[in-house]
Amino acid sequence: MLTLQELKRIVDVPGFGVKLPTAKQLRTSRSVIAQERIGLDSEISAYQSGYVLYQVEKYFTVFLLHSCRDYLYLADGKAVILPEQFFENREWYLRLVLEGEDRLNRNHEEKERSWNVSYSAVSEDWLAMENLTESMLEHLTRQETVAEILGILSARQKYVIQKYYLQGETQEQISKELGISQQAVSAMISQAVRSIRKNYQASQNCPDYRICCWEGRA
Repeated sequence: MLTLQELKRIVDVPGFGVKLPTAKQLRTSRSVIAQERIGLDSEISAYQSGYVLYQVEKYFTVFLLHSCRDYLYLADGKAVILPEQFFENREWYLRLVLEGEDRLNRNHEEKERSWNVSYSAVSEDWLAMENLTESMLEHLTRQETVAEILGILSARQKYVIQKYYLQGETQEQISKELGISQQAVSAMISQAVRSIRKNYQASQNCPDYRICCWEGRA
């Protein structure tokens, strides 16, 4: 059995800033290290270059193998994190399939929601930024309730929100500081924004929830 940890040792680590290859480029490279058929219509392939291609029927996504670290999911409305170590000694494709499924789902939902927005203009934290019409930061500043609103969040959520929105750090920078994946940071931002929106709307009897959200950054 090839484990994820063993696979990571075998494949290359692309340099910073290297452009993500297309599915066609990966297929023609003929440098598949591991491949697994999932059911009748899904397949996942890991390449020597350090990239992964996940395909379900005619839909596919490409991502970095080494970017798949901690995995965050929601259970009963709460965020649960499976640490990177949980997957290291299991079959190589288990963590990668989860990543592929999440990416395909996000792509599908984004197309359904924003046909008029080009894909290149959509930031990684799109899930947390629904129907933005006004900067929540500006709104809260006018009400002088920033501290009160942030008090709704857990310590880690507050840290991420302050770093991302108030200090202008990127999700990648925050993920490195916390030692978690960028996907986990994005999910924490999403959950925090929804918690703020829900609690602030309820406390202020806000007639339009759209003003109760943080403004996304490109």
